[in-house]
Amino acid sequence: MSIPAIDAIIASAVEERIFPGAVVLVARDDTILHHTAYGATTYDAEGAPVEPATIYDVASLTKMFTATAALRLYDAGRLDLEAPVCTYLPSFRARAITVRHLLTHTSGLDLRLSTLCRGGQDAVRTAVYAALPAHPPGSRVAYTNINSLLLGDIVATVFGQPLDRAIDDLVCRPLGLRHTGFRPDPALLARIAPTEFDHEWRGCLVHGVVHDESAYALGGIAGHAGLFSTADDLWRFCRAWLPPMHNRADSLFLRRETMALATRNHTPGLAQACGLGWMIDRPNFMGPAPAGSYGHTGFTGPALVIIPHHCLMVVVMSNRVHPQRSAPRHHAVTAAIVAATLDSIARHR
Repeated sequence: MSIPAIDAIIASAVEERIFPGAVVLVARDDTILHHTAYGATTYDAEGAPVEPATIYDVASLTKMFTATAALRLYDAGRLDLEAPVCTYLPSFRARAITVRHLLTHTSGLDLRLSTLCRGGQDAVRTAVYAALPAHPPGSRVAYTNINSLLLGDIVATVFGQPLDRAIDDLVCRPLGLRHTGFRPDPALLARIAPTEFDHEWRGCLVHGVVHDESAYALGGIAGHAGLFSTADDLWRFCRAWLPPMHNRADSLFLRRETMALATRNHTPGLAQACGLGWMIDRPNFMGPAPAGSYGHTGFTGPALVIIPHHCLMVVVMSNRVHPQRSAPRHHAVTAAIVAATLDSIARHR
C-alpha cells in the first residue's frame, strides 16, 4: 500500500521550495504503508537524488533520544525524576530545578545557546551551569535547548560514559538503529543531505557536521542536537514508543508504566501540552491527529508523529534550512501528510 496523496503534497512542497527533497515513511505498527524518497538534497544541478536511506541531521529530534536514554535510567532505578538537577550536576547553580522540569521544558531557564557559540565549549558550559530561572520552575512551558543539554549531561554522568556512548548503548543498539549517531564518518558524506550555508560563523556549507551552532561548539555531541539518522531508523525508534504489544521484541524497551507516564500531559493549564520529552497534541505539525498523539520536530526539517489510537507513525525527513533558513513552512507539510494518512486509513477500512 502507498498513499498517493502524499506524493502530491511533497511535489508541491518541492515546487514551492519549502525543501529540495524529502523522505516520508508511514507505518502502522510493523507494516510500512508508505516509504518514498523525493527530490534532491540540494536545489542546484549537482544535487544528489534523495534516497530512502539518505541520512539527515535530525536537529532537535536528538532531544527525544536524550529523553529516552534518561527514561531508561529511570526504569533501572538510577535516575530520580523529582531530584534536583544539582543532585547529578553539583556545579549547576539553580537548586530548585528538577529532572522532570528539564523533560517538560518547565525549568524557567531562558538562555539562547546560539549566542554563546563563538566562545567555544567552555563559554557554553560556563553560562549554562551559571544560569538561573527567569520564571519559577513549573510555572510555564518554554521550549529551550538548555533543558535538553543539561539532561544530556545528567545521562552521561549517571551512565558513566560520554553522551554519544550512553545514547548508543541505551537507545540505538537495543533498537537496532544502525544509521543513527553523532559525528558521522566522513566516508558517509555522499549519503548525507547538506543543511545551511553558514555565512555568519563557519563560512561554508554545513555538510556532515551538526547544523546547530551550540552543539557544534560543544564538539558535535549534545543533549539537544547533533544526531544524524535515516527515516527507517526513526520508524524503529517510534515503534518502540507505541503502546506495548505482547508480540513485539521492543515491548521490553521501557516499562509500560514509564511509557504511559512519558506520553501523558504533564503541563495541564499551561500554554502547551508536554510529556516527558514528547510534544503532545500539537496541530501545527500533527494536523488532525486525534487527542493523545505525540511527536517532535527538528529545526532542520525532520518530524515524528505517533498516533497510538491507530498504531500509526509518520516520519518526515527534510533539509528545509537549505540553502538558508526561512520561516518554518515545513510544519504545514507534515500536518498535511498526517491528514492524508488518516484519510487513507479511513477509506481502506
